[in-house]
Amino acid sequence: MIASSRRRFIICLDTALLVIFILLLSPRMTGLPLHEVLGIIFFIPIIIHLLLAWSWIQNATGRFFKTASRRTRFNFFLNTILFILVITELVSGFIISQVVLPGLGIKTINDRSWRAVHNVPLNFVVLFAGLHIAVNWGWIASVFKKRLRIPMQSNISSFKIQAIFGRIIILILATGFVSLVWYSIIGKPSIARLYNHDEIARFHPSVGHGLVQFLGEAFLITIVAFIARKWLRIRL
Repeated sequence: MIASSRRRFIICLDTALLVIFILLLSPRMTGLPLHEVLGIIFFIPIIIHLLLAWSWIQNATGRFFKTASRRTRFNFFLNTILFILVITELVSGFIISQVVLPGLGIKTINDRSWRAVHNVPLNFVVLFAGLHIAVNWGWIASVFKKRLRIPMQSNISSFKIQAIFGRIIILILATGFVSLVWYSIIGKPSIARLYNHDEIARFHPSVGHGLVQFLGEAFLITIVAFIARKWLRIRL
């Protein structure tokens, strides 16, 4: 019963994570205000997703330079890069926020350099997200086919409050580290680099354009996952 409930929860969580992710890639569908709100909400399923995968993260980290297989090392490297890219997108998005943070009384600057940090990695996020799905397709399929087996001990230990708190602290520190690296490179947002275009008007929600963008991004992720799955099936 516990395993079944956990399986359903994982399916719902990862489905929500994927839908929110594609919506974030489709600002012409959501509009800028909802885009920023979704960016904040996106943190929650990401943290839960990582907490549920914590046993794998620990094992892969401990065995990376020792007994890890080529597939495990590739997956660990892939997940690390994807984590860095996602954190880069979210943090840079907060720094150039035009709606949510100003609405809370926090002054922001739509800095061109930080906007570039937010926009340039987008294609790589799509690429690595597709690769992530491809590499983990066997696990994903096992969840939907009700073949996932989770030992009772794993269920009990993974939900200890102390353990969860410690893992969240690690994730926060990792997020802070990525943010500090970018801040040391780009520097403080500056009026001298102000981006003067009206982003709220630019991304005014449009059903037609929004649907095309949403389906286009979903198609790109699917294509990347499909091609990578065919390639990785041979080489990993």
